[in-house]
Amino acid sequence: MGRKKNVALDREAWARRALDVLRIEGIQGVRVERLARDLGVTKGSFYWHFKDRNALYRNMLDYWADAYTQVVVGNTEFHDDDPGGSLMAAMKMVRRDGLDQYEMAIRAWADRDRMAEQAVRRVDRQRTSFVRGLFERLAVQGQDAEIRTRLLLC
Repeated sequence: MGRKKNVALDREAWARRALDVLRIEGIQGVRVERLARDLGVTKGSFYWHFKDRNALYRNMLDYWADAYTQVVVGNTEFHDDDPGGSLMAAMKMVRRDGLDQYEMAIRAWADRDRMAEQAVRRVDRQRTSFVRGLFERLAVQGQDAEIRTRLLLC
């Protein structure tokens, strides 16, 4: 039997693989042994980066929030003088880069887990604020801005 490859992994690599497993199998599939095997490393690599599985879960949620939300809402290109163009460019970016690929899995997890639920609420607030802000810059105000924001985010 061959030895495992000595691959230098970081916390992000673990989070990406864990999110892929989450998308396919749900949170019950996100197990240390399985992830280590998939990544071609030993469980020791996991414990080098994480205290326990909950630390991995927090890292997954933080990575998801950053790589799949902050990358859009924090993008300075979307805060220019063309809010309509920014809104379209942000939507295209989400679609083009697959930034919605983990949504259903994360939200299903959040239905059963408080930590995931809190992360989803935090991300939803960021997304809502970003989109509503663009609509308000387009002179869409009040309830109309709220409805359009909710529809777009759905």
